[in-house]
Amino acid sequence: MLEVIIATFIVAVGLVGILSLANISLKGPALSKMRLIASGLVQEGVEVIRDMRQANIEWDNWYNAVADGNYQVQYNSADLTAYAGNPLKFDSGTGLYQYDSGNNSAFYRKITLTKISDNEVKAVAEVSWRIKGQSTSTLIVEDRLWNWK
Repeated sequence: MLEVIIATFIVAVGLVGILSLANISLKGPALSKMRLIASGLVQEGVEVIRDMRQANIEWDNWYNAVADGNYQVQYNSADLTAYAGNPLKFDSGTGLYQYDSGNNSAFYRKITLTKISDNEVKAVAEVSWRIKGQSTSTLIVEDRLWNWK
């Protein structure tokens, strides 16, 4: 009888290990997909800020229009909008993430601008997301914008 109990225990421990490995293996592709999308969204946020800076030829005009704070931007933004904590929406028709149309996604993007000096602005893009049953993940990219003229 004791041998049967020990054998059952060993088999149970083995099965728990195999099921845990299978569970982790199934979550891997979903996590990789989310990280890939987040990396694109965070880079897009930095690029939108760079484009806004470049569209304003004169540094002083852009620098004076920017205030330290948190903003939300999307691929076609021309102006800064205060960050409201809204999730990005995914528009399946265009395949784009934006705030205007589509279904809410798991991604939140916040752009933080900080004036470092009269000739430098720090831009930090932060994308966070949460997969069901897991903790919140965050990806952060920092860039510096300079008065290069």
